[in-house]
Amino acid sequence: MAAKSCFVIMAIGEQIVDDTTVTSESLRNKYDNLIKEAILKARPSLEVIRADDVSLPGTMTTDIITRLMHSNYVVADVTFSNPNVFYELGLRHACRTGTIIIKDKDGPRVPFDIAHLRYVPYQNTTAGLKELSAKLAGCFDHFDREPTRPDNHFQELAKLTGYAFPDYKKAEETSPEMQAIMGIMENPELVNLIMRLQSGESIDQGELIRLVFSNPKAMQPLVQAIVKSGEISFSQPSPQKRVRRKR
Repeated sequence: MAAKSCFVIMAIGEQIVDDTTVTSESLRNKYDNLIKEAILKARPSLEVIRADDVSLPGTMTTDIITRLMHSNYVVADVTFSNPNVFYELGLRHACRTGTIIIKDKDGPRVPFDIAHLRYVPYQNTTAGLKELSAKLAGCFDHFDREPTRPDNHFQELAKLTGYAFPDYKKAEETSPEMQAIMGIMENPELVNLIMRLQSGESIDQGELIRLVFSNPKAMQPLVQAIVKSGEISFSQPSPQKRVRRKR
């Protein structure tokens, strides 16, 4: 079984708050020794990745977007008003559940735009590490118990209104319809019978069934298609029943 993953969203480059400069080195130190450490204490088996582990600072790469879409959990630190952080958080909220927002108690006030979002406050101390780890563990357990329950306002509204998300799932390599066609083409008798049916000619149901059942590749998908279309019915089987093409 593949290890579960946790992607960390946070400010990476130098941040300026009022007259104070927060260096990228200090942010990296907070990530390594507090945030990542707390995540691993909560779930030692997790693969924990930060954006600059997979891309250059300040860039939005395919790898980052992929991790936002597919990571089991995302921890987003909103301590600083960083555009990349907010954008990535929005993408994640639109993609799936499993997002935990955290914020340093000693940091600036949360921007008005996200002040309504629930977040886990933390302190960059030894005691703060222990407390953050415990709260993260509780969040991970909650997501595991209810993986489809909305964890943000966007998803709650989408569920309430029945919003239909675009479906980009890849189609199967060979659809059932194509499997049926390929199976039919391998049986000349069946091809002839189908052509007669399409031309409006009455055909014997028993003959059709015999030919279909003699060709496993066509049997299941073809029977499903014919029954669905109403061309054939098994509710009142009779050798004398004829199948006619619907006009």
